[in-house]
Amino acid sequence: MFRPMLVAAALALMAAAPLQAEEIRDSAVFDFYIHGFRAGILVFNGVQSGDYYAVNGRFSTAGVVSLVRTVRYDASVTGQIVAGKYQPQSYQLTSQPGGKTTVQTITYVGGVPQAPVQDPPRAAPDPLALAPATQAGTLDTLTAIYATFRAIPEQQACNGTLELFDGVRRAELKLWPADGPAGTLACNGEYRRVAGYSQQDMERPSFPFRMTYEPADKGLVQVARIDMDSIYGNASLKRR
Repeated sequence: MFRPMLVAAALALMAAAPLQAEEIRDSAVFDFYIHGFRAGILVFNGVQSGDYYAVNGRFSTAGVVSLVRTVRYDASVTGQIVAGKYQPQSYQLTSQPGGKTTVQTITYVGGVPQAPVQDPPRAAPDPLALAPATQAGTLDTLTAIYATFRAIPEQQACNGTLELFDGVRRAELKLWPADGPAGTLACNGEYRRVAGYSQQDMERPSFPFRMTYEPADKGLVQVARIDMDSIYGNASLKRR
């Protein structure tokens, strides 16, 4: 569901951050399952210092899936927190599907993504790609993962909508409260394709999911599990 994504950028950010700024670190490892079989691993490490944040993440195939095809995505992002909201400044995604490496970089100016730079360049422009200038206020995929999966106060859980732009397509991630088993904190959610997708992709624009939380340090809560409807069928992410 998510286009997935570990600490060098964070360390560089911290070296430049004011000494008095509070440093908040988050890290997590999730196993990805399809129909009960382990198929991948999602890892992220993030740090916030004052109004700045940096995150590194990785998604790679695992288990029996890796015996058939090896896929890996490494991502990093740095940005600011403006009026309580994440605003990326520089995002980079390195894709390695089947051994071929592609690097995509997106920079942001005042919350507006600039035209993606890809190495090696695309053979031809994507005719469905949205104009970056029209995508002000959107987040990259890694910032959205970090904002959703990091430890937060309970009152902030299950609340809000995130707008995503991957350099070509726009999607929407929406959360709302739900009752968990035996009083467990849980959310219902929806990942919705919005624009930039093919007609075939838009035949199935919505992917519902359910997110369950667990207690974290300092009285916070964190995502423990996500059960989702994916293009591969029933799938889940489980925190280690």
